[in-house]
Amino acid sequence: MSQDPQFPQMSEALNPTLMGPLLDWLLECASSQSSGNGWQIGEKRYKPGKSLLVGYRWTGQSNNPHTRFATGRLCSPAEVNREFERELAKRPDLAKGALTLLQHPAMLVWAFPYDRKLRHLPKLLDHQAMAIRLQAADLLGMPVEGLQSEVLHYLAERSCMLRYSAQTAESTQPRLVYAKNYADDAGRETFAVMRQLNGPFNWGAEALAFDADTLTLWQAHLPGQALTWAELQADRDGVVADQMAQCVAELHACHIDTPRCYTQSDVVQGLLDTPTLAEQVCPEWAGRIARSVNSLLAQAPLQTPSRLATLHHDLKLNNFLYDGQRLGLIDMDCVCLGDPLLDLASLIANIYLNGIRDAASIESIHPLVNRLVLSYQRHRRQTLNLADLRWQVAAALIHEVVRRSLRQLDETRLKQIKRYLELSDMYAGRCGQAAGVDDVLI
Repeated sequence: MSQDPQFPQMSEALNPTLMGPLLDWLLECASSQSSGNGWQIGEKRYKPGKSLLVGYRWTGQSNNPHTRFATGRLCSPAEVNREFERELAKRPDLAKGALTLLQHPAMLVWAFPYDRKLRHLPKLLDHQAMAIRLQAADLLGMPVEGLQSEVLHYLAERSCMLRYSAQTAESTQPRLVYAKNYADDAGRETFAVMRQLNGPFNWGAEALAFDADTLTLWQAHLPGQALTWAELQADRDGVVADQMAQCVAELHACHIDTPRCYTQSDVVQGLLDTPTLAEQVCPEWAGRIARSVNSLLAQAPLQTPSRLATLHHDLKLNNFLYDGQRLGLIDMDCVCLGDPLLDLASLIANIYLNGIRDAASIESIHPLVNRLVLSYQRHRRQTLNLADLRWQVAAALIHEVVRRSLRQLDETRLKQIKRYLELSDMYAGRCGQAAGVDDVLI
Protein backbone atom coordinates (compact mmCIF):
# COMPACT_ATOMS: atom_id res chain seq x y z
CA MET A 1 0.00 0.00 0.00
CA SER A 2 1.42 3.38 -1.00
CA GLN A 3 2.06 6.19 1.47
CA ASP A 4 -0.22 9.22 1.46
CA PRO A 5 1.72 12.46 2.12
CA GLN A 6 -1.47 14.04 3.46
CA PHE A 7 -1.73 11.32 6.12
CA PRO A 8 1.77 10.11 7.07
CA GLN A 9 0.24 8.66 10.27
CA MET A 10 -2.08 6.32 8.34
CA SER A 11 -0.26 3.08 9.22
CA GLU A 12 -0.39 3.97 12.92
CA ALA A 13 -4.13 4.67 12.81
CA LEU A 14 -4.71 1.27 11.17
CA ASN A 15 -2.67 -0.62 13.77
CA PRO A 16 -5.03 -2.00 16.46
CA THR A 17 -2.10 -2.96 18.72
CA LEU A 18 -1.05 0.68 18.86
CA MET A 19 -4.52 2.22 18.85
CA GLY A 20 -6.02 -0.08 21.51
CA PRO A 21 -4.16 1.37 24.52
CA LEU A 22 -4.60 4.89 23.15
CA LEU A 23 -8.36 4.45 22.87
CA ASP A 24 -8.53 2.86 26.34
CA TRP A 25 -6.74 5.89 27.76
CA LEU A 26 -8.63 8.43 25.69
CA LEU A 27 -12.08 7.00 26.40
CA GLU A 28 -11.23 6.01 29.97
CA CYS A 29 -12.03 2.34 29.32
CA ALA A 30 -11.15 -0.51 31.60
CA SER A 31 -8.31 -2.62 30.26
CA SER A 32 -9.62 -4.39 27.19
CA GLN A 33 -7.07 -7.19 27.64
CA SER A 34 -8.75 -8.44 30.80
CA SER A 35 -12.40 -7.71 30.09
CA GLY A 36 -12.90 -8.11 26.38
CA ASN A 37 -11.55 -8.93 22.97
CA GLY A 38 -9.76 -5.61 22.53
CA TRP A 39 -10.18 -2.83 20.01
CA GLN A 40 -10.49 -3.96 16.40
CA ILE A 41 -10.45 -2.02 13.17
CA GLY A 42 -13.94 -1.82 11.68
CA GLU A 43 -15.21 0.08 8.66
CA LYS A 44 -12.70 2.25 6.79
CA ARG A 45 -13.41 4.86 4.12
CA TYR A 46 -10.50 6.35 2.27
CA LYS A 47 -10.23 9.09 -0.33
CA PRO A 48 -6.52 9.46 -1.11
CA GLY A 49 -5.20 12.90 -0.25
CA LYS A 50 -8.61 13.99 1.05
CA SER A 51 -9.92 11.95 3.97
CA LEU A 52 -9.56 8.76 5.96
CA LEU A 53 -12.23 7.65 8.41
CA VAL A 54 -11.49 4.65 10.64
CA GLY A 55 -14.06 2.86 12.76
CA TYR A 56 -12.89 1.14 15.94
CA ARG A 57 -14.94 -1.49 17.76
CA TRP A 58 -14.48 -3.04 21.20
CA THR A 59 -16.48 -6.16 22.09
CA GLY A 60 -16.70 -7.70 25.52
CA GLN A 61 -16.37 -11.40 26.27
CA SER A 62 -19.33 -13.79 26.15
CA ASN A 63 -20.31 -13.06 29.76
CA ASN A 64 -20.38 -9.33 28.93
CA PRO A 65 -21.09 -8.90 25.20
CA HIS A 66 -21.17 -5.12 25.42
CA THR A 67 -19.85 -3.33 22.33
CA ARG A 68 -18.26 0.11 22.18
CA PHE A 69 -17.53 2.19 19.11
CA ALA A 70 -15.19 5.05 18.35
CA THR A 71 -14.44 6.82 15.09
CA GLY A 72 -11.14 8.37 14.11
CA ARG A 73 -10.99 11.04 11.43
CA LEU A 74 -7.39 11.56 10.37
CA CYS A 75 -6.15 15.11 9.91
CA SER A 76 -3.04 16.65 8.48
CA PRO A 77 -0.65 16.88 11.46
CA ALA A 78 -0.25 20.59 10.78
CA GLU A 79 -4.03 21.14 10.81
CA VAL A 80 -5.25 18.82 13.56
CA ASN A 81 -5.56 21.51 16.25
CA ARG A 82 -7.49 23.86 13.98
CA GLU A 83 -9.76 21.01 12.85
CA PHE A 84 -10.49 20.19 16.48
CA GLU A 85 -11.44 23.79 17.28
CA ARG A 86 -13.64 24.01 14.18
CA GLU A 87 -15.56 20.86 15.10
CA LEU A 88 -16.06 22.02 18.68
CA ALA A 89 -17.38 25.36 17.44
CA LYS A 90 -19.97 23.55 15.31
CA ARG A 91 -21.20 21.42 18.23
CA PRO A 92 -21.36 23.45 21.45
CA ASP A 93 -23.85 20.89 22.79
CA LEU A 94 -21.34 18.03 22.94
CA ALA A 95 -20.93 16.17 26.21
CA LYS A 96 -17.52 15.99 27.83
CA GLY A 97 -15.38 13.37 26.10
CA ALA A 98 -17.63 13.14 23.05
CA LEU A 99 -14.89 14.58 20.82
CA THR A 100 -11.22 14.38 21.71
CA LEU A 101 -7.94 15.15 20.04
CA LEU A 102 -5.00 12.84 19.50
CA GLN A 103 -1.74 14.47 18.48
CA HIS A 104 0.02 11.19 17.66
CA PRO A 105 -1.36 9.87 15.39
CA ALA A 106 -3.03 13.14 14.41
CA MET A 107 -6.78 12.51 14.47
CA LEU A 108 -10.08 13.55 15.96
CA VAL A 109 -11.83 10.78 17.90
CA TRP A 110 -15.60 10.67 18.31
CA ALA A 111 -16.94 8.47 21.12
CA PHE A 112 -20.22 6.73 20.27
CA PRO A 113 -23.08 7.68 20.43
CA TYR A 114 -21.59 11.02 19.42
CA ASP A 115 -20.85 11.28 15.73
CA ARG A 116 -19.73 14.11 13.48
CA LYS A 117 -22.84 13.87 11.29
CA LEU A 118 -25.31 11.58 13.10
CA ARG A 119 -26.32 14.24 15.60
CA HIS A 120 -29.46 12.55 16.89
CA LEU A 121 -27.96 9.26 18.09
CA PRO A 122 -27.83 10.28 21.78
CA LYS A 123 -31.56 10.98 21.71
CA LEU A 124 -32.30 7.67 19.99
CA LEU A 125 -30.44 5.87 22.77
CA ASP A 126 -32.38 7.72 25.48
CA HIS A 127 -34.74 4.92 26.54
CA GLN A 128 -37.17 7.20 28.31
CA ALA A 129 -37.67 9.35 25.22
CA MET A 130 -37.82 6.33 22.91
CA ALA A 131 -40.39 4.52 25.06
CA ILE A 132 -42.68 7.50 24.52
CA ARG A 133 -42.00 7.49 20.77
CA LEU A 134 -42.56 3.75 20.42
CA GLN A 135 -45.99 3.81 22.03
CA ALA A 136 -47.27 6.20 19.36
CA ALA A 137 -49.97 4.92 17.00
CA ASP A 138 -47.66 4.72 13.95
CA LEU A 139 -45.26 2.37 15.78
CA LEU A 140 -46.46 0.01 18.55
CA GLY A 141 -49.61 1.87 19.51
CA MET A 142 -49.49 0.66 23.13
CA PRO A 143 -47.73 1.58 26.39
CA VAL A 144 -44.12 0.44 26.73
CA GLU A 145 -43.23 -0.94 30.16
CA GLY A 146 -39.58 -1.74 29.52
CA LEU A 147 -37.09 -1.10 26.73
CA GLN A 148 -33.72 -2.37 25.57
CA SER A 149 -31.74 -1.24 22.55
CA GLU A 150 -28.95 -2.76 20.49
CA VAL A 151 -26.70 -1.33 17.78
CA LEU A 152 -26.95 -3.66 14.79
CA HIS A 153 -24.82 -1.73 12.32
CA TYR A 154 -22.97 1.54 12.69
CA LEU A 155 -21.43 3.26 9.68
CA ALA A 156 -19.82 6.40 11.04
CA GLU A 157 -21.04 9.69 9.56
CA ARG A 158 -23.58 7.84 7.39
CA SER A 159 -26.09 5.70 9.25
CA CYS A 160 -26.81 3.60 12.32
CA MET A 161 -29.33 0.76 12.62
CA LEU A 162 -30.82 0.21 16.08
CA ARG A 163 -33.09 -2.57 17.32
CA TYR A 164 -35.51 -1.86 20.16
CA SER A 165 -36.93 -4.67 22.25
CA ALA A 166 -40.04 -3.36 23.99
CA GLN A 167 -41.93 -5.03 26.83
CA THR A 168 -45.67 -4.40 26.78
CA ALA A 169 -48.58 -5.50 28.94
CA GLU A 170 -50.26 -7.14 25.96
CA SER A 171 -47.59 -9.77 25.33
CA THR A 172 -45.07 -11.85 27.25
CA GLN A 173 -42.76 -11.68 24.23
CA PRO A 174 -40.89 -8.45 23.50
CA ARG A 175 -41.97 -6.45 20.46
CA LEU A 176 -39.12 -5.67 18.06
CA VAL A 177 -38.92 -2.40 16.15
CA TYR A 178 -35.99 -1.08 14.12
CA ALA A 179 -34.78 2.48 13.65
CA LYS A 180 -32.27 3.60 11.05
CA ASN A 181 -30.73 6.99 11.66
CA TYR A 182 -29.25 8.94 8.75
CA ALA A 183 -26.78 11.78 8.40
CA ASP A 184 -29.05 13.57 5.93
CA ASP A 185 -32.54 13.45 4.45
CA ALA A 186 -31.88 10.26 2.42
CA GLY A 187 -34.13 8.26 4.73
CA ARG A 188 -37.17 10.23 3.56
CA GLU A 189 -36.86 8.91 -0.01
CA THR A 190 -36.08 5.41 1.29
CA PHE A 191 -39.26 5.56 3.37
CA ALA A 192 -41.26 6.65 0.31
CA VAL A 193 -39.84 3.76 -1.73
CA MET A 194 -40.43 1.18 1.01
CA ARG A 195 -44.03 2.32 1.43
CA GLN A 196 -44.60 1.74 -2.28
CA LEU A 197 -43.09 -1.74 -1.96
CA ASN A 198 -44.99 -2.69 1.21
CA GLY A 199 -47.87 -4.15 -0.78
CA PRO A 200 -46.48 -5.73 -3.98
CA PHE A 201 -43.17 -6.93 -2.49
CA ASN A 202 -43.62 -9.23 0.51
CA TRP A 203 -39.94 -10.11 0.97
CA GLY A 204 -38.95 -6.91 2.76
CA ALA A 205 -39.53 -5.18 6.08
CA GLU A 206 -42.54 -2.91 6.47
CA ALA A 207 -41.72 0.80 6.67
CA LEU A 208 -43.61 2.29 9.61
CA ALA A 209 -42.67 5.97 9.84
CA PHE A 210 -40.05 8.60 9.08
CA ASP A 211 -39.20 11.21 11.72
CA ALA A 212 -37.91 14.31 9.98
CA ASP A 213 -36.75 15.90 13.23
CA THR A 214 -34.28 13.08 13.95
CA LEU A 215 -33.78 11.83 10.36
CA THR A 216 -34.90 8.36 11.45
CA LEU A 217 -36.69 5.63 9.49
CA TRP A 218 -38.73 3.16 11.55
CA GLN A 219 -39.23 -0.41 10.32
CA ALA A 220 -41.03 -3.55 11.45
CA HIS A 221 -39.24 -6.76 12.38
CA LEU A 222 -38.16 -9.17 9.64
CA PRO A 223 -37.13 -12.63 10.93
CA GLY A 224 -33.87 -14.35 10.10
CA GLN A 225 -30.11 -13.96 10.19
CA ALA A 226 -27.81 -12.62 7.48
CA LEU A 227 -27.25 -15.24 4.80
CA THR A 228 -23.74 -16.70 4.73
CA TRP A 229 -21.60 -18.40 2.14
CA ALA A 230 -21.61 -21.56 4.28
CA GLU A 231 -25.40 -21.76 3.98
CA LEU A 232 -25.21 -21.36 0.21
CA GLN A 233 -22.57 -24.09 0.03
CA ALA A 234 -24.77 -26.41 2.06
CA ASP A 235 -27.76 -25.68 -0.21
CA ARG A 236 -27.36 -28.88 -2.25
CA ASP A 237 -30.95 -28.87 -3.50
CA GLY A 238 -30.81 -25.22 -4.56
CA VAL A 239 -33.71 -24.15 -2.33
CA VAL A 240 -31.97 -21.05 -0.99
CA ALA A 241 -30.60 -20.05 -4.40
CA ASP A 242 -34.08 -20.42 -5.87
CA GLN A 243 -35.55 -18.20 -3.16
CA MET A 244 -32.86 -15.59 -3.79
CA ALA A 245 -33.68 -15.62 -7.49
CA GLN A 246 -37.42 -15.39 -6.85
CA CYS A 247 -36.95 -12.55 -4.37
CA VAL A 248 -34.84 -10.52 -6.81
CA ALA A 249 -37.14 -11.30 -9.74
CA GLU A 250 -40.21 -10.14 -7.82
CA LEU A 251 -38.46 -6.93 -6.76
CA HIS A 252 -37.51 -6.23 -10.38
CA ALA A 253 -41.15 -6.71 -11.39
CA CYS A 254 -42.39 -4.02 -8.98
CA HIS A 255 -43.30 -0.54 -10.21
CA ILE A 256 -42.25 2.44 -8.10
CA ASP A 257 -42.00 6.18 -8.52
CA THR A 258 -38.55 7.48 -7.59
CA PRO A 259 -36.07 9.98 -9.05
CA ARG A 260 -33.21 7.60 -8.29
CA CYS A 261 -31.71 5.89 -11.33
CA TYR A 262 -28.62 3.77 -11.98
CA THR A 263 -27.38 3.58 -15.57
CA GLN A 264 -24.68 2.16 -17.79
CA SER A 265 -22.94 5.54 -17.60
CA ASP A 266 -22.53 5.03 -13.85
CA VAL A 267 -20.98 1.61 -14.48
CA VAL A 268 -18.53 3.07 -17.00
CA GLN A 269 -17.57 5.87 -14.62
CA GLY A 270 -16.95 3.34 -11.86
CA LEU A 271 -14.69 1.35 -14.16
CA LEU A 272 -12.72 4.45 -15.15
CA ASP A 273 -12.31 5.50 -11.52
CA THR A 274 -10.85 2.15 -10.41
CA PRO A 275 -7.36 2.31 -12.01
CA THR A 276 -7.05 5.94 -10.88
CA LEU A 277 -7.79 4.89 -7.30
CA ALA A 278 -5.39 1.95 -7.62
CA GLU A 279 -2.57 4.32 -8.60
CA GLN A 280 -2.96 5.99 -5.21
CA VAL A 281 -3.60 2.93 -3.04
CA CYS A 282 -1.91 -0.05 -4.75
CA PRO A 283 0.12 1.35 -7.66
CA GLU A 284 1.54 -2.09 -8.45
CA TRP A 285 -1.94 -3.11 -9.65
CA ALA A 286 -2.92 0.06 -11.50
CA GLY A 287 -1.61 -1.00 -14.91
CA ARG A 288 -3.16 -4.46 -14.70
CA ILE A 289 -6.54 -3.00 -13.70
CA ALA A 290 -6.35 -0.41 -16.49
CA ARG A 291 -5.79 -3.13 -19.10
CA SER A 292 -8.86 -5.05 -17.95
CA VAL A 293 -10.95 -1.88 -17.89
CA ASN A 294 -9.85 -0.82 -21.38
CA SER A 295 -10.58 -4.29 -22.75
CA LEU A 296 -14.04 -4.25 -21.19
CA LEU A 297 -14.90 -0.78 -22.45
CA ALA A 298 -13.91 -1.80 -25.97
CA GLN A 299 -16.72 -4.38 -25.99
CA ALA A 300 -19.32 -2.57 -23.87
CA PRO A 301 -22.98 -3.45 -24.62
CA LEU A 302 -24.69 -1.03 -26.98
CA GLN A 303 -28.23 -2.11 -26.21
CA THR A 304 -30.15 -0.18 -23.55
CA PRO A 305 -33.06 -1.72 -21.62
CA SER A 306 -36.43 -0.99 -23.16
CA ARG A 307 -38.04 -0.94 -19.72
CA LEU A 308 -36.50 0.03 -16.41
CA ALA A 309 -36.88 -2.26 -13.41
CA THR A 310 -36.85 -1.61 -9.67
CA LEU A 311 -33.30 -2.37 -8.55
CA HIS A 312 -32.10 -3.04 -5.02
CA HIS A 313 -28.67 -1.69 -6.04
CA ASP A 314 -26.89 -3.24 -3.05
CA LEU A 315 -27.49 -6.97 -3.49
CA LYS A 316 -25.08 -8.92 -1.32
CA LEU A 317 -25.40 -11.99 0.82
CA ASN A 318 -25.67 -10.20 4.15
CA ASN A 319 -28.62 -8.16 2.90
CA PHE A 320 -30.64 -11.39 2.65
CA LEU A 321 -32.08 -12.65 5.93
CA TYR A 322 -32.72 -16.38 6.24
CA ASP A 323 -34.63 -18.09 9.05
CA GLY A 324 -34.09 -21.64 7.83
CA GLN A 325 -37.21 -21.63 5.70
CA ARG A 326 -37.70 -18.28 4.04
CA LEU A 327 -35.61 -15.36 2.84
CA GLY A 328 -36.12 -11.67 3.45
CA LEU A 329 -34.38 -8.69 1.84
CA ILE A 330 -33.19 -5.69 3.85
CA ASP A 331 -31.29 -2.41 3.42
CA MET A 332 -33.44 -0.66 0.84
CA ASP A 333 -31.47 2.60 0.96
CA CYS A 334 -30.19 2.31 -2.61
CA VAL A 335 -33.39 1.15 -4.36
CA CYS A 336 -33.62 2.85 -7.73
CA LEU A 337 -34.63 2.31 -11.35
CA GLY A 338 -32.35 0.71 -13.92
CA ASP A 339 -31.41 -2.29 -16.03
CA PRO A 340 -32.05 -5.50 -14.03
CA LEU A 341 -28.83 -6.99 -15.42
CA LEU A 342 -26.89 -4.47 -13.32
CA ASP A 343 -28.52 -5.75 -10.14
CA LEU A 344 -28.09 -9.40 -11.05
CA ALA A 345 -24.44 -8.88 -11.97
CA SER A 346 -23.81 -7.14 -8.66
CA LEU A 347 -25.25 -10.11 -6.75
CA ILE A 348 -23.20 -12.59 -8.77
CA ALA A 349 -20.00 -10.62 -8.13
CA ASN A 350 -20.78 -10.60 -4.41
CA ILE A 351 -21.33 -14.37 -4.41
CA TYR A 352 -17.87 -14.84 -5.91
CA LEU A 353 -16.43 -12.37 -3.39
CA ASN A 354 -17.85 -14.36 -0.46
CA GLY A 355 -16.83 -17.70 -1.91
CA ILE A 356 -13.26 -16.58 -2.59
CA ARG A 357 -13.02 -15.10 0.92
CA ASP A 358 -14.01 -18.51 2.34
CA ALA A 359 -11.33 -20.25 0.23
CA ALA A 360 -13.76 -21.80 -2.27
CA SER A 361 -12.44 -22.46 -5.76
CA ILE A 362 -13.92 -20.34 -8.52
CA GLU A 363 -14.91 -23.52 -10.37
CA SER A 364 -17.00 -24.62 -7.39
CA ILE A 365 -18.90 -21.31 -7.40
CA HIS A 366 -19.88 -21.44 -11.09
CA PRO A 367 -22.70 -24.04 -10.66
CA LEU A 368 -24.36 -21.94 -7.96
CA VAL A 369 -24.24 -18.86 -10.19
CA ASN A 370 -25.68 -20.78 -13.14
CA ARG A 371 -28.48 -22.14 -10.97
CA LEU A 372 -29.29 -18.64 -9.71
CA VAL A 373 -29.49 -17.21 -13.24
CA LEU A 374 -31.64 -20.05 -14.57
CA SER A 375 -34.00 -19.73 -11.62
CA TYR A 376 -34.21 -15.95 -12.06
CA GLN A 377 -35.20 -16.38 -15.72
CA ARG A 378 -37.87 -18.87 -14.74
CA HIS A 379 -39.39 -16.54 -12.15
CA ARG A 380 -39.20 -13.50 -14.45
CA ARG A 381 -40.61 -15.57 -17.33
CA GLN A 382 -38.09 -14.09 -19.72
CA THR A 383 -34.77 -15.00 -21.29
CA LEU A 384 -31.79 -12.86 -20.39
CA ASN A 385 -29.15 -11.64 -22.79
CA LEU A 386 -26.36 -13.74 -21.30
CA ALA A 387 -23.64 -11.99 -23.30
CA ASP A 388 -24.63 -8.65 -21.76
CA LEU A 389 -24.93 -10.21 -18.31
CA ARG A 390 -21.41 -11.66 -18.62
CA TRP A 391 -20.12 -8.19 -19.46
CA GLN A 392 -21.90 -6.70 -16.45
CA VAL A 393 -20.48 -9.40 -14.14
CA ALA A 394 -16.98 -8.70 -15.48
CA ALA A 395 -17.56 -5.00 -14.86
CA ALA A 396 -19.00 -5.50 -11.35
CA LEU A 397 -15.97 -7.52 -10.30
CA ILE A 398 -13.90 -4.41 -11.03
CA HIS A 399 -16.02 -1.35 -10.26
CA GLU A 400 -17.66 -2.93 -7.20
CA VAL A 401 -15.38 -5.63 -5.78
CA VAL A 402 -11.94 -4.25 -6.66
CA ARG A 403 -12.83 -0.57 -6.25
CA ARG A 404 -14.50 -1.08 -2.86
CA SER A 405 -11.56 -3.19 -1.69
CA LEU A 406 -9.29 -0.25 -2.52
CA ARG A 407 -11.53 2.39 -0.94
CA GLN A 408 -12.03 0.37 2.23
CA LEU A 409 -8.32 -0.51 2.51
CA ASP A 410 -9.45 -4.10 3.03
CA GLU A 411 -6.19 -6.02 3.31
CA THR A 412 -7.87 -9.43 3.08
CA ARG A 413 -9.61 -8.51 -0.15
CA LEU A 414 -6.63 -6.64 -1.59
CA LYS A 415 -4.66 -9.89 -1.43
CA GLN A 416 -7.22 -11.40 -3.83
CA ILE A 417 -7.12 -8.69 -6.51
CA LYS A 418 -5.39 -11.03 -8.94
CA ARG A 419 -8.21 -13.59 -8.64
CA TYR A 420 -10.92 -10.92 -9.03
CA LEU A 421 -9.26 -9.62 -12.19
CA GLU A 422 -8.71 -13.10 -13.66
CA LEU A 423 -12.36 -13.90 -13.03
CA SER A 424 -13.42 -10.62 -14.64
CA ASP A 425 -11.28 -11.40 -17.68
CA MET A 426 -12.84 -14.88 -17.86
CA TYR A 427 -16.34 -13.41 -18.02
CA ALA A 428 -15.27 -10.73 -20.49
CA GLY A 429 -13.73 -13.39 -22.72
CA ARG A 430 -17.08 -15.18 -22.97
CA CYS A 431 -19.12 -12.12 -23.92
CA GLY A 432 -18.94 -13.02 -27.61
CA GLN A 433 -19.89 -16.66 -27.11
CA ALA A 434 -22.77 -17.74 -29.32
CA ALA A 435 -26.02 -18.41 -27.49
CA GLY A 436 -27.46 -21.90 -27.52
CA VAL A 437 -30.63 -23.60 -26.38
CA ASP A 438 -28.95 -24.96 -23.23
CA ASP A 439 -26.65 -21.99 -22.75
CA VAL A 440 -25.55 -21.17 -19.21
CA LEU A 441 -23.86 -18.06 -17.91
CA ILE A 442 -20.43 -19.53 -17.24
